[in-house]
Amino acid sequence: MLSRMKDFWNGIFSDEKGRPKQGHEYRILRNIFDSAEIGIILRWREGKLQDDGELPAVEFQDAHIEHYRSGILHNDSHHEDGTLKPAIISGYGTRLEYYINGKQIME
Repeated sequence: MLSRMKDFWNGIFSDEKGRPKQGHEYRILRNIFDSAEIGIILRWREGKLQDDGELPAVEFQDAHIEHYRSGILHNDSHHEDGTLKPAIISGYGTRLEYYINGKQIME
């Protein structure tokens, strides 16, 4: 399991005013994932992780990305050759995992 966001799966998260998070959020995480400091972009819709068109819901500075739909791992997009695109890309593109509606599938 490559996901770094397990604690966020299917959860609803609020902003500082108690409303469901919306839009893009940039954070810096410290002392995590073998890094002293790492940037992360999170994309939210109605308080859940959600891809924004072609942009993934989660992008780490070290090129780790995760695709979500309504708070669960999901990517049903396809490459031009018809092959499924991964929901998680890690290890600078060397490690891939595929999920549809939160269920891991093999590609």
